[in-house]
Amino acid sequence: MALVWLFLMIIVVMSIVLMTMNTKFSRFAGWLSLIAPVLSSIYFLSQIRNVYTGNIVTYFQEWIPIIDVNLDFRLDGLSLIFALLISLIGAGVFLYAIYYLSHEKDNLPRFYTYLLMFMLAMLGVVLSNNTILLYTFWELTSISSFLLISYWYQRGKSQEGALKSFLITVFGGMAMLVGLILLNSITGTNTITEQVGMVDKIFESPWFVLAVILILLGAFTKSAQFPFHIWLPDAMEAPTPVSAYLHSATMVKAGLYLLLRFTPIIGQSEWVVYTVVTVGLVTLLVGSFFAVNKKDLKAMLAYSTISQLGMIMTMIGLGLLALNSDFKADNEIFLASLFAALFHLINHAIFKSVLFMGVGIIDHETGTRDVKKLGGLRKIMPITAVVMTISALSMAGIPLFNGFLSKEAFFTNLVETGHTEIFNQVISIVMISAGFIGSIFTFVYCIKLIKEPFFGQIKKEQLPKVPRHDGGGLLIAPFIIVLFVPTIFFVPNLLGEYLIGPALRDIFQDGQVMNHLPHISAWHGFTVELFLTLGIYICGTLLVLFPKWDVIYSKFSKQLEINTLYTQGMSLLDRVSTFSIQSIMNNKLNQYLHIIYIIFFVIMGYGIYQVGIYDIAYYHITDASTFEIIILINIVITATALMFIRERMTMTILNGVIGYSIAVVFIFMKAPDLALTQLVIETITTVLFLLVFYHLPNVQKDNPHVLSEVFKLTISLLMAVFVVIFVIMMQQDSLFDKISFYYEHADELAGVKNIVNGILGDFRALDTMLEGIVILIAGLGIFTLVKFKIRKGDPNERK
Repeated sequence: MALVWLFLMIIVVMSIVLMTMNTKFSRFAGWLSLIAPVLSSIYFLSQIRNVYTGNIVTYFQEWIPIIDVNLDFRLDGLSLIFALLISLIGAGVFLYAIYYLSHEKDNLPRFYTYLLMFMLAMLGVVLSNNTILLYTFWELTSISSFLLISYWYQRGKSQEGALKSFLITVFGGMAMLVGLILLNSITGTNTITEQVGMVDKIFESPWFVLAVILILLGAFTKSAQFPFHIWLPDAMEAPTPVSAYLHSATMVKAGLYLLLRFTPIIGQSEWVVYTVVTVGLVTLLVGSFFAVNKKDLKAMLAYSTISQLGMIMTMIGLGLLALNSDFKADNEIFLASLFAALFHLINHAIFKSVLFMGVGIIDHETGTRDVKKLGGLRKIMPITAVVMTISALSMAGIPLFNGFLSKEAFFTNLVETGHTEIFNQVISIVMISAGFIGSIFTFVYCIKLIKEPFFGQIKKEQLPKVPRHDGGGLLIAPFIIVLFVPTIFFVPNLLGEYLIGPALRDIFQDGQVMNHLPHISAWHGFTVELFLTLGIYICGTLLVLFPKWDVIYSKFSKQLEINTLYTQGMSLLDRVSTFSIQSIMNNKLNQYLHIIYIIFFVIMGYGIYQVGIYDIAYYHITDASTFEIIILINIVITATALMFIRERMTMTILNGVIGYSIAVVFIFMKAPDLALTQLVIETITTVLFLLVFYHLPNVQKDNPHVLSEVFKLTISLLMAVFVVIFVIMMQQDSLFDKISFYYEHADELAGVKNIVNGILGDFRALDTMLEGIVILIAGLGIFTLVKFKIRKGDPNERK
């Protein structure tokens, strides 16, 4: 039950923060919001011992049981790691944001509401044990990140970055949803733990390959893997606290979590391993290569994040075979790879959040992130310089810092998995070479993160403002977080035993895993990975000392960049959609009707083709009296006359004659309620038409086109034929079950004895509720438009 109270607590805090908007208490929105991550951190820290001993915290409540969608939450070893990162890093980010944002210039309640919404969504993703519930929170992360990235919505680049991230991640999310639905169709359940227990059944299904591909798309787009990485650099237009949170510890880790959670399923095929490892290594190379040449410190961090995510993805890919029965002999090697992936995931969240905060302090105090304008800041901002140096050296893989240990584990995995039977010698050399080259570039951009802003001479004349102090309260959060960097280096196995071990145990659903955890140590002797590390230091140092080598970047055409392809693709999509809409929506009612009828005929024709034409056993025509036949003849004659008459008044009267005649038919069919409704509506519409048409000229007689008239006649005849076919088919007992079954069992199925009341209660009430929601949303939109004002002279106003 505690998990539900945790979500309710966040929602309550979010509501209180939102209520402070436009009040004098809005300046305290940050401190109020800080309550949520602090309480969340306390709760998850208190569960470490509980989860370590094998206890799993769960909550289950039926929601829509008929389609197996339930409120099913589960806190196990894997979700605990991510929940701790979300909560602890979140607490630091919330504290940092209090000093970063200004209550005079920023709408603090709006910002913290979005940030709390994102925190809630991320916790929902990692705690959900139901695939549809997971998808719901998954897309909520995309929505809340869109709102956070576009927080400064007056800026054009913020809008563009938010839209790009939203389009790419939602595309992946939709693909993932289809994959999850396929898993449900195979297993008959949406419960993740039950699906993982049906690995053999899933693997044997013909839908296995498609389901895995779609799930991989969701993971790759969310974790900014090549070629979907292009959204991450543009997302850096968000305020720095958002970047520190979304793109170091939370959102970009969601895709990695998805693969880890479904490891027993997706690791059953070798092609998945090759795919994930290839994508990870390419992402590592692309991210590290382009990070070196960036002049904006935040852009450099964005590409470094892409690079580090590629490294983690590679390790996950190598570890996917840990549960594959064909490679049990090398199980400990694959297990060590998953262990290293989780270890580096934690380390990356720590040092990258500190780096983002450090860059935010530089930007906050100097007004710029351009490395060409920065330099010599170590004298004015010594604490910031030390904090960022520690984090950058950790990312570079320098000893005495936690990043060194996980970087060594990365190379150990590349070397050892290369000796397994799934990889031949050539593939092994390629993997090690890619990791080696990517790590050299990583070393270079890490040194640049230290060298460019803090060393050299300070360029006061180029700075928008000269810093007077070292960041003040902005340093509290990064200073506390950076203490974990050297601490983990000296006690890594504590982390491995109490957090990573239980996570692997719950991924494998095997308690014996805890007895085979790799031992983390800084010294392994004179091994291949040691010489690779020394090679990285030497090559990276040479590249830093002789920077003119980076002219190779000028040789790359921008036309070949994935980002350019995305822009051109979106432009093409805009042109195609504009042409399509203009071609179809041409204000010609006849054409609209033709399109609707043609689509209807195609669908119905295909349906009849699939069902087949059954032998007609019988068909029943209701007996008609002489008077009824006369009425029907009158309707046909009147309808025919309408096609040739051009006087509006006469047309209106004849149309009314048809309506009243149909009302008479209803009376003969013993449907007085329908007849009364028809008479009332026909009277009102006829009177209104007469009042309006009295002031309009008659319809002009147009010159008929033979083909056009033949086309209209064909449509009319086809509609008549389809109606007759449907009426006859519906009378055949052999086609479909009688709907009367539901009427006879209404009490059992719907809980009511009156079927009409059941329909009104179950469907009409729900429909009314949804209509009310639509009206509410429309009202909020109108209110926003009415209240929206663009401040004249605003430098951030979009041009």
